[in-house]
Formats: sequence, C-alpha cells, structure tokens
Amino acid sequence: MNTVDASLLERLNQIIDQHIDQSDYSIDDLCAELGLSRSGLFRLIKQQTGFSPTLYIRHRRLLKARHLLETTALRVAEIADQSGFSTSQDLSRYFAETFGCSPSEYRKQSAESSAQLSRVAEPVAEPVPPLGGSAEPAPLPPAEPSAVPTPRRRMTAMQIAGASGLLLVLLALIGWYVSRHVGTDQPAQPVALAVLPFQNTGDAQSQYFSEGVMEQTHQLLTLVEGLKVISRTSTVQYAQTRRSPAQIAGELGVTYLLTGQVRQWNNRVRLSVELVLAAENQTLWSHTYEGPEKDIFSFISGTARAVADALNRQLSQTTAQRLTQPPTHNHDAYNEYLKGQYLLLPRTEAGLTGSLVNFDRAIALDSTFADAYAAKALTHFLFMTEGYGPSDPHQKPAETNALTAIRLNPRNGMAYAVLANLYRVQNKWEQAVTSYQIALRYAPNDAQINYWYSITLRSLGQVDEAVRYSTQALGLDPLHPVILIGHIGNLTYANRFAEARQAIAEGSRLHSQVAAWYWATGYYYLHRQQYAKARAEFAKCRQLNPATTVYPVMMAYCSARLGRPQEARALLDSLPPMPDQYAHRAMVYAGLGNADSCLTYLERGAETGRLPNYLKVSILFRFLHRQPRFQAVLRQAGLETDKLTK
Repeated sequence: MNTVDASLLERLNQIIDQHIDQSDYSIDDLCAELGLSRSGLFRLIKQQTGFSPTLYIRHRRLLKARHLLETTALRVAEIADQSGFSTSQDLSRYFAETFGCSPSEYRKQSAESSAQLSRVAEPVAEPVPPLGGSAEPAPLPPAEPSAVPTPRRRMTAMQIAGASGLLLVLLALIGWYVSRHVGTDQPAQPVALAVLPFQNTGDAQSQYFSEGVMEQTHQLLTLVEGLKVISRTSTVQYAQTRRSPAQIAGELGVTYLLTGQVRQWNNRVRLSVELVLAAENQTLWSHTYEGPEKDIFSFISGTARAVADALNRQLSQTTAQRLTQPPTHNHDAYNEYLKGQYLLLPRTEAGLTGSLVNFDRAIALDSTFADAYAAKALTHFLFMTEGYGPSDPHQKPAETNALTAIRLNPRNGMAYAVLANLYRVQNKWEQAVTSYQIALRYAPNDAQINYWYSITLRSLGQVDEAVRYSTQALGLDPLHPVILIGHIGNLTYANRFAEARQAIAEGSRLHSQVAAWYWATGYYYLHRQQYAKARAEFAKCRQLNPATTVYPVMMAYCSARLGRPQEARALLDSLPPMPDQYAHRAMVYAGLGNADSCLTYLERGAETGRLPNYLKVSILFRFLHRQPRFQAVLRQAGLETDKLTK
C-alpha cells in the first residue's frame, strides 16, 4: 500500500467511525468528505480491502456491533442503533451471515469463553485474614544485607506436570478464543445469491438462448466455494415480477441478486449483467458484452469470476480452471444443447421428447460433449419417473449416456446423480449411495441431487441424515414444492413434528394447489394417528389429481384404521391381480391389520421389484417389524442394514 492510499484509508476509517451510528450516511456523503469520486472510492477500497464500499461500511458497522456486544450490556436493538443498522433484524441477519451466529449467541459465547479464560488464568489467592482481623497485609520485614538467600524449593515431577498441563489448557483456550473471536473478518457462512431470469430483449424465438445463458451462468456460479446459489426452479417465478429486490431477496433468503438482459441476432449477442445488493437496491458491479455469439461462454465465465471477486470469494485452482473450461468448442452443438435444456424444464412428455432430439443433434455435432450426454441421461430417467409410459425402454439409454458423460468428464455431477437414481430404483443401495456422494462432491450446490440423496437416506432408515440433506436442498431451492414436500416427509419420519408443522404452515401458503402437497400433510397426520384428518388430506389429493391410483388406496387405509373396513374391502375387490398392484394391496391389508395377506403381497412385490416406497421406515408396516417374513423381505430388497451410509 503506498503512502497516499494508506493515509486515505486511515481517513476513510475515521470518517466512517465518526458517522457509524447514522444509518442514512451514504456513499455520496463519504465521497464528499474524502474528496473522491465514486469510482475513486471504489478503487481505493477494493484494492486495499477486497470489499466494495457498501460492504466495507457494513463491515465496519459489524465490527462496532461486535465490540459493543463484548464490552457492554446494551440490548441488540440499542446496539443496532449505535452501529448504524436501520433495524435489529438487519443487524441480526448480517451478523449471522458474517460471524456464523446471532448477536445474542455471540454475546453468550463471548461471556462463556472469557469466564473460562478467567478461571484458568486466575492467580493463587492470598491467605484470607482471620475473621475480625485487619484487612491490610502485614508489612514485610526488611531484608538483612548479610542474610544468605534461601534456596528455592525444586518443583516435583508432579508439580511440573501439573503446571505444564495448566499451561497447555490455557494455551488451548486462548487458541480457541482467538479462532472464535479474532479471526472473523472473513464470512463464516456462505454468501447467498440468486440469479434471476435474464430478460430476453430479442425476438421470441431466441427465448431459449436467453434461458440457456442464464442457466450456464447459474451453473458456473454454483462451482464457487462459499457461494450459495438458489436453484432456478425457485427463481423462475420472478421472470415478470413487480416485487422489489428487497422483497425477492427476503423470499429467497439471499443478500445479492444477479440480473441480466440478453439479445441475440444474426449470430451476435448482447449480454448485460448486474450484481445487486438487494436490501439497498444498489448495483455493486455491472458489465456488458456485445460481439459474436460464439464467444459468449468466455463472457459468462468472466462474469462468474467477476461476481466471485466482488463478493470476496477466493477461487481454488481447480475451480478457476473449471470456470474457464467451456462445455464444448462447437458453437452449433452448444445452441442445440441450450434448446434441449429449454424444452426439458417443464418436464412435459412433449418437452422431454423434443429435448432428446436436440441433445442428439448436439452430440452429433460434438461427440465429446459430456454435458449433452448427461442431459440426455437425465431425460431418459425422467421418462421413467414422470409416468409417461413403461420405464424399461429408458433404463439402458439412461445408464449408457450417464457412463459416457463420466468417461468424457469425470467431474460431471449430474451424470453420477442419474446413475445413483438408476441404482436406487433397482434397490442397489450401496452403489446408489456411493454415486450420490461422488455427485455431491462435484455438484454440492445442486438442490436436486441433495434432494434425491435425502429420500434415498430415508429409504435406508437414516432419517436424521435425510433431514440434513433435504434441509440443504430446501435452502438452495426454497420455493420448489417437491423439495418442501420431501423435506416435510423426512421430518415426519424422523418424528420431528414441531419442525414439520412449521414447514407445513409455510408451505400451505405457497402450494395449496399442488396435489402432492396434501400427500405430505396426510402422512404427517398418519404419524400422529389422526386418521380422519389424514383421510381428508388424501381426499384433497384425489380431487386435484384423480388419475393417480395411490390416493384412493391411502383413503381406504385410513377408513380401515377408523373402524370402517367396508371401503378397504371394496377397493381390494376393484384392484386387478397384477404385479403393479401388489404394493397397493399390501397397503390396504396393512390398514385392515391383516398381517398374513399384507406379507404375502410384500413378498410378491419383492420378487417382482415392486415394493412400497420407504418400506423400511413406513408407518404402515411398523406392526410387521418383528415378523421374520418382513425381515426376509427387507433382506431381499437390500434394506436389512444401515451400514451402507456409514
């Protein structure tokens, strides 16, 4: 740092500290007092601290708040006022984001650690004078010049060991204290960012390109360590919103937004992006590219690196390399891939069929295009799970394309995830777990992969771990109904009913028109043995989606548990004696309490690979857990042990 910049930075800190209790003190005010332009101020702060001006001022405010928490008994609201935060909620949010805990928790930890240090370092107490005696210490006798100094007693081995142990404890506590309270300038929690849908300013036919550019930008940002990027399934609803940046950020639980505009014409493209501090609706960084369409990836890559830099995220060498590596060098192949991804989004049968055409074209143009193979594998898997006809024709292509993607790019997280899904539906649990773990190593910020892994852990009986991963998935994709439904299921199976109720209260506001939503609430009531309420929820499922056959099965189960077996028996009479109905029959017999018939159909289901979901933990079959025949079914399905996840 040169002398001029050092002097300016010192003056900057003085000015900020003088006005630190003024929440309305602005960047313009700071520039006026320093005699710098906004660009000059940005250059000074960015070069010397790595922060933008807004973030640096907030950082100073947070340090002030931290000091007040350590040295005063002021309430959090008073500290917020004295450190320049508009509300105590703002202080709490930014404090937790930076230091990893709330202000109240920090104060408690600080007090506890100080007390520990005080107790360890406390000197030996002087003898207490006798009761009623003088509190003043007796004067020391004068030293005699001719006196021979009394030799010091040597410490015994026990005393040395004790003193050494005390010193080690003291040093350990000091180290713990310093690591907790001194080295906290860098954020302890990931910075949260949402990439909003980019606006297509060209013709309607280029919408796919705008969507694809946004998706590619999102994917690259998910690679950045310490950056939490919200999934696009949660951000897509803000394409035409009138909500303010602060409202959007509040709903998504983020601090920053990345917005963009894309125009494509005559093999050229114009892309403008802005990084916005949502609470203040302030642009922290912006840039525009205009040039040949074939060079767009370089700009997207540069955008990801610039955003990481603006948010003070350090890139590892591996991440920096991955950010600069294009998925393909063939421009036409990339265009076909973007079209396929665009068609894949809604997961309709026509969309899946069309996306396969585009992915095949991309592969024909570039046979080394790993992402195209992974996307094709995912498409075939979705054909298996979305109910668009028999799944058998899609299983082998899904596996083949996933393996090809991995051969071309061993770090392709989605390819490993598709393989894991295929292993899961085949009850190959060990392979599934291993593949999910590899997928998450390369794509830890993928909400979908975290969710898939969570429901696999639930199947294996690892319900607390399942909650951990579905919590991660929900944090990355907070508005996705399927992920919230799965998370509520995990909480319910883990008997964490208070958390499940809280999630249900939030989801009822957002997803009341989704049939599967009432499936989650119905199972919650089943676990509470409130069968009438559960049946009412399953009836709502049936009303919203009458084509799904499992809803009447669950209604019949509840009726049987309520002492009305007629509905259950009538449904059994209506079910065809086909393998795809074995699981349904087992579920109804479970409601009737008929263990022998229930086990018979579970055994038949195990033989044909058609068993109820979450058999090991399902509340429907808990009455069978001590039955040797049930344990045999679990063994046949590979579910008899928990060792697979350890």
